[in-house]
Amino acid sequence: MMKRFTVLGGVSALALFSHTAAMAQDATPAVAEDAQDSGASVTTEDIVVTGSRIPLSGFNRPTPVTVTSAAQLNAAAPTTLGEALKQLPALSSSAGPRGAQTSSGQGGAYLNLRNLGTTRTLTLFDGRRFIPSDGSGQVDTNMFPQALVERVEVVTGGASAAYGSDAVGGVVNFIINKKFTGLTGNIQSGITTYGDNDEQKIELAYGARFADDRAHFLISGEYFRNAGVDDRLARPFSQKSCQPISLPSGSATKRDFACDVRVANANFGGLITSGPLKGTTFDAGGNPVAFNYGTSVTSSTMVGGDGPRPQFAPLIAGLDKKIVYSRLAFDVSDSFTVFAEGNYGKTKNDYQVGSYSNQLGTTALKLSRDNAYLPDALAEMMDEAGVTTVTMGRYDDDLPRTRVKVANETIRGVLGAEGNVLGGLKWNVYAEAARNERNLALHHDLIQANYVNAADAVVDPSSGAIVCRSSLANPGNGCVPVNVFGTNTVSSDALNYVTGTNTADQVFKEFVAAASIAGAPVTLWAGDLGFAAGVEYRRQSFNQVVDPLSEAYNPITNAEGAYRVGNAKAQSGRYNVKEAFLELDVPLLKDLPLIRALDFNGAVRRTDYSTSGAVTTWKAGLTWQLYDDLRLRVTRSRDIRAPSLYELFQRGTTSYQPQVYDPFTNTTATNVRSVVRGNPDLRPEVANTLTFGAVYSPSFLPGFNVSADYYDIRIRDAIASLSYQQEMDDCYNGSASACALISRDANGVLTQIDIVTQNLASFNTRGIDFEAGYRSNLPWLAKDAAISARLLGNYIDKYEQSSPGVAAIDRAGQIGTAPHWRLTGQADLRIGAVSLFNQARFIGGGAYDKSTLASDLPQRHFAGQVLFDTRISAKLPVDHDWEAYLSVTNVFNQLINPYVANGPSGISDFDAIGRTFRVGVRFTM
Repeated sequence: MMKRFTVLGGVSALALFSHTAAMAQDATPAVAEDAQDSGASVTTEDIVVTGSRIPLSGFNRPTPVTVTSAAQLNAAAPTTLGEALKQLPALSSSAGPRGAQTSSGQGGAYLNLRNLGTTRTLTLFDGRRFIPSDGSGQVDTNMFPQALVERVEVVTGGASAAYGSDAVGGVVNFIINKKFTGLTGNIQSGITTYGDNDEQKIELAYGARFADDRAHFLISGEYFRNAGVDDRLARPFSQKSCQPISLPSGSATKRDFACDVRVANANFGGLITSGPLKGTTFDAGGNPVAFNYGTSVTSSTMVGGDGPRPQFAPLIAGLDKKIVYSRLAFDVSDSFTVFAEGNYGKTKNDYQVGSYSNQLGTTALKLSRDNAYLPDALAEMMDEAGVTTVTMGRYDDDLPRTRVKVANETIRGVLGAEGNVLGGLKWNVYAEAARNERNLALHHDLIQANYVNAADAVVDPSSGAIVCRSSLANPGNGCVPVNVFGTNTVSSDALNYVTGTNTADQVFKEFVAAASIAGAPVTLWAGDLGFAAGVEYRRQSFNQVVDPLSEAYNPITNAEGAYRVGNAKAQSGRYNVKEAFLELDVPLLKDLPLIRALDFNGAVRRTDYSTSGAVTTWKAGLTWQLYDDLRLRVTRSRDIRAPSLYELFQRGTTSYQPQVYDPFTNTTATNVRSVVRGNPDLRPEVANTLTFGAVYSPSFLPGFNVSADYYDIRIRDAIASLSYQQEMDDCYNGSASACALISRDANGVLTQIDIVTQNLASFNTRGIDFEAGYRSNLPWLAKDAAISARLLGNYIDKYEQSSPGVAAIDRAGQIGTAPHWRLTGQADLRIGAVSLFNQARFIGGGAYDKSTLASDLPQRHFAGQVLFDTRISAKLPVDHDWEAYLSVTNVFNQLINPYVANGPSGISDFDAIGRTFRVGVRFTM
């Protein structure tokens, strides 16, 4: 389905609200007034909105496509492209800097259609692949030049046959305004209602024609920065500290929901956790005092009391982005053009790891009676109790928090040519070479064995000085003692000994060569026969080097990796892919009773992976125009996704989970090590997708369009990594494969969970996408008044994943993961030079965790979230086109439910930041 629009060149070629391609094809497009008023050079361009590789005008496609213009993106979320696209219901689960907390380096903007996973969404830059950030295969949209993005087309449903592998969930294609001439820019600043996460944004783009209009040059630059929010307790929902907790034995259920949840096995300054002195903590000066345990006390959690609230993870990572894009095209003749493109970008993310450095659970400290820093009062207590050692759980608030700093530098170049042959067939050939260097550093990461040695301080019998016990036998080991009783000042020498910088530097390379041809060479009885055909070769590789301690033996954990978190491994991998495709548009019937037009669209693609062999994907669809107002469409497709380089070759990335519920012991284990590993035996996953729907554009109500499409996606041999809690639950429910990934010590205490990519048995999701749009002039209000309105929605009926040996769990209706309803409503009122944009976003409520039994955790439904955004703008009475605007997102400051914030899906789907104000100026000349 598609529509050919004629637009005037400028910043925004489409009207503010582009409808889905199905809708747009019947609507009368409005010419963007902004381009007429601007000082930019006026050119006309044919724009084809399509869910296909075939660039035909007026041909109805069976695959649903949602089109979002640049103006709408800027109005809906004027920060980054990724945040703007998260406003669409089908993309609301996309990953971004919100909720970043692990040591693996988060903060990029990765799109996720239907919450099928970022690796099942094919992200294209102007119709071509873009280099991933690392071996995960994810494309960071922060690298795209927002000032020149003309529109974004979202193809929902299987699209692998037409667009390439990985398009199981669909395709998101960022279309660049390659014909722009003039100068345009945007300057913006913002801050939250809490006075944090301040941000600045500057965009500039310039385009010009020269050499008798045969050459066109384009360049764009962008700078964006937001400070991030490290302190989770800066928001009231975290201050409540609400989450499920384990209950003492004899309770009606194993767990229950509670607020004011606190840690019971550690404290700032230290807490003795076992033996006759259990419950002794230490004030700032190191004096032993009684610890208040509160209620509902288990081995790791309690309600109330003196323990810290385990709300340590940051809310949003800081982002610093600098990107440049340029393009040069030259018309050798009317039918032959050569072009070159270049992208350069550097992004930096900065956030603190989701917990203090600590010693608790399996890594708790064992301290002896002869410890040099042992308080006198504690020494007397130990003597009276007849003990020579104590076990201490501790959060190290006297050490700097571990900070994750990720720098990505991308360089990408494209050389190509395009033109027309044989009376209108369009051909294109190009080669792309790209390189991404990612530098991941964890500063002040605790070196666990060194800290244990430093805490074991004694008096040197020869000198009387306080030294590490280990230094008595090995004087040159460099150990510097630390006082773990209370909150103390750690010397720079001690800090350098007990912490270090954990690094992983990775280079990812991509080379792509592709050629295609498309057009309509033959006219059949019912219209033009369209086709597209092409070939592509793609080669990807990555190589990662790490610091020596990341692979050193750790006696505290009895595993590789000396640091508390991180411990990435030196690793590398490569593969190549060869693809060929053919797509056909065949008009079958037209101008018959109840058959204004009946068209077939089909595609087939053969893909050969060097790692897993060849596979075939296909698509077949029909569109049936009953009459001018109503069109039906249906598509059936077979799609594939091959494993990424990480999924195949990753050696392991280590982190510690602060809390893991252990259903075998009905306790919440703390400080559980998790290791993410690849699997070279993975097979490509296969998806079978069915979509069908209708588009209605009533002739009696011009400007109104509505569409609804049902989808059913069934993935077999799905490539996925279960979460650590899912693996625990699956093992408890009888999965032998999950139990094989779980380790315990000799006492049965949970110590490690391996997260390994697997070909899981199946994944199935189905639901309905719908959209309605209306556009009209309002002469009764003012002669130049106009309104545009749009409603997008998604209903999830099924979201089921199963693994071998475990009953399938349908999570449809689970809050955050797969709520039944997601809605976005938008309205824009324009009167002369003033425009008022309003948006409402609804994420439905649902069950907390549908994998739990009523005997485990009481089934509880949590309400969803409704957010309102507004933006008012006014064109300034100056030369050229200048516009000032004020934007307020989350006008009523609705924050995430405190239980949901600590739930299975975390905060990424909801607003945990709060009301944000932004002001800015746009100009075009």
